[in-house]
Amino acid sequence: MQYINQSSYEPPDNIIYKNAHISTIIPGILKKYPIPPYIRERLELSDGDFLLLDWWKQSNTDKLIIISHGLEGHSRRTYVNSCANYFHNDGYSILAWNQRSCGGEINRLPKLYHMGLIEDLNEVIKHAINHGYKEINLIGYSMGGILSLNFLGRMHTPFCIKACVTFSTPLDLLSNAAVFRKRSNIIYLKNFMVDFKRKLKIKQSQFPEIFDEKKLRDIKSFDELDDLFTAPLFGFKNKEDYYKKNSPLFILNQITIPTLIVNAENDPFLTPESFLNNFEIPNHNLYFEKPKFGGHVGFSLKDTSYSWAEIRAKQFIESKS
Repeated sequence: MQYINQSSYEPPDNIIYKNAHISTIIPGILKKYPIPPYIRERLELSDGDFLLLDWWKQSNTDKLIIISHGLEGHSRRTYVNSCANYFHNDGYSILAWNQRSCGGEINRLPKLYHMGLIEDLNEVIKHAINHGYKEINLIGYSMGGILSLNFLGRMHTPFCIKACVTFSTPLDLLSNAAVFRKRSNIIYLKNFMVDFKRKLKIKQSQFPEIFDEKKLRDIKSFDELDDLFTAPLFGFKNKEDYYKKNSPLFILNQITIPTLIVNAENDPFLTPESFLNNFEIPNHNLYFEKPKFGGHVGFSLKDTSYSWAEIRAKQFIESKS
């Protein structure tokens, strides 16, 4: 692994952008970026479910960026929109995909998604290859980064996948499970839980034999959600088994293409394991960059509506092409 000791990210001059929570909240909630003119496609899956794909194609290119959103996000979030626009302006086609139950439409099956459901990303990539794209690069944010790294480390990587960049990505899910118990992060937990419980209530009405209404009503944390629903629905013994088997930390040495992991030092969602403290990864394909600031999927810049994330991603991808 190659450590990039000096990150190029510099936050805006305003001192508030050096605060972990403000640099996370302003780009995530207050910043708005126009939704690109996507063409939506429904990708039917072999298990009877579907994914919603948003395409923004170029007419004369075989280069594609596949963007994977974060937890309870979707393809039209601000950070996805600005990334899509930045790459599209430089001649790339864009595929921003929605994980199951995301994108404005609930999925068909009882299961929603989880951090190691790499089979869905595999289906998206195969679909893109069938469209004729010969140079595909992956960009993942937060949970989308987890999925991207797990895919590269656990599945065969097609030759047309050239590089990957992830931002704000937890690498050890067991240690990260404790992050949302911190009082300073309670507002994030509540926001995520509202969205999750809304979806689970829909699932409870669809599949009352699977989703216990009382258990659902009593859920207050990710630990309980993962133990009572995620783990059993996807065949894991318990939440610890789920976290261990889907932590990218343990498969980073198996990644075979150039991959850049960018985690800000002041990210309120990350633990020391996500900065690879005390870990030596014997993999020359792997690069790790730790900006001092940036928050979680923040990386705001002065005098531009783009973020540093897409600028850095393009720089890395084109340096490896």
